[in-house]
Amino acid sequence: MKKILGIFFFLSCLVITVYSQEINEKEGRKVLEQIRREIQNEEKAKQKAIEDAEKVRIAAEKEEEKKGKKILEDIRRDMNESLEEKVFRSENTLEARMATAGTAFEIGKERMAFLKMEEEEIIKLEEALGVEADKNRVFLSQKFDETYDKFNSNNNQIENILLENEKLNEYLSRLDKMEQKVKVGN
Repeated sequence: MKKILGIFFFLSCLVITVYSQEINEKEGRKVLEQIRREIQNEEKAKQKAIEDAEKVRIAAEKEEEKKGKKILEDIRRDMNESLEEKVFRSENTLEARMATAGTAFEIGKERMAFLKMEEEEIIKLEEALGVEADKNRVFLSQKFDETYDKFNSNNNQIENILLENEKLNEYLSRLDKMEQKVKVGN
């Protein structure tokens, strides 16, 4: 009986050991499977973060490209726009119109520099060839210079008038204040 009990005890220990190993193995597989899922989730999260960062980078590049195109379009428009359009695109105040007109004349002066050089070459060639120049002929650059001089003199007059107007407004405001004080005093 001792032998049977010994064998029974041995077999039950063996069964318990095998069973506990099997349970440990199943638990280990569950733990490994859970670790795999967590790793996959982390990898998916990293991949999604990389994709999101790429989308943000692409959107930023597109935005920069749009800004660049807008700047280039503004430069093209500014270069090709007539001087009259430059003036009328400005604000509708006297000071803004004067500043814009001054800028437009400066741009016109830059544009006329090439024409002026060509006209001077024409004059030199006529002199070299001995061709008599037409006394009534007026070159475009000369007309522009005359107009520019008139513009500058008119601008100076307008600035003087604006200064006088500002002084008069200041005097009027002083008179209004004095009138208010007189009325309050009575």
